[in-house]
Amino acid sequence: MIFYITMFLISLALIILMIKLIRVETIWEKITIMNLMAIKIIMLITVYSVFLNSYELLDISLTYSIIGFLSVAILSRFIIGGGRLK
Repeated sequence: MIFYITMFLISLALIILMIKLIRVETIWEKITIMNLMAIKIIMLITVYSVFLNSYELLDISLTYSIIGFLSVAILSRFIIGGGRLK
């Protein structure tokens, strides 16, 4: 029962973040919200893997967290550089 409540609350937080993503104006706020969404998805995958006793999904959540971190770092560097690749 607690797993269902936890997954529901994380999904609700994801929906709220999607609505907020549409309403923000600056690119930095959008990157921050996308990073928060990636973290919530990682949390959802982790809770679901514990619920199923399937530890292969933990590898997927770890890989997704590394990809999420690298994408935020690369996007930030690209924007700070003025949109030019160096």
